[in-house]
Amino acid sequence: MPVKRMRILAVGDVFHSLTPAFAHLGRRGVGAQRAQTVRQARNLLGTFQFEVVLAPESLADGQGYDVAGDVARHSGSLLVGVALSETWLWLPVIERGAKVLGQRALNSVTLVDELEILLTPSPHPRSSRAVAAAVVGA
Repeated sequence: MPVKRMRILAVGDVFHSLTPAFAHLGRRGVGAQRAQTVRQARNLLGTFQFEVVLAPESLADGQGYDVAGDVARHSGSLLVGVALSETWLWLPVIERGAKVLGQRALNSVTLVDELEILLTPSPHPRSSRAVAAAVVGA
């Protein structure tokens, strides 16, 4: 039996808040790997290919944004979570290798829809969101 390809990397404590989303994606054959720190995330990003990395804003050894360069080099997507009182707000930082910080924010309901889109193979970045207009540092 072939091993499922790991496609999502969840860094820090975000895994527990996303258990329903991971269960839904797992039924579709999407795998997830966990890392507790920026250092562990960087080691995994150097070893495996991830389409999506989910990280909280603050970690014990840095910030979720600290892995942005590693994610962009592999044309992956990085979403950084900001913990609110009862939920998380997700900020897309890198989308399929392109910087998009500040374009939009996702609540926990729209996050699952966004993960579905990002995990669908695409030869080009999504044109439907006018990514080019929001590229940071271009």
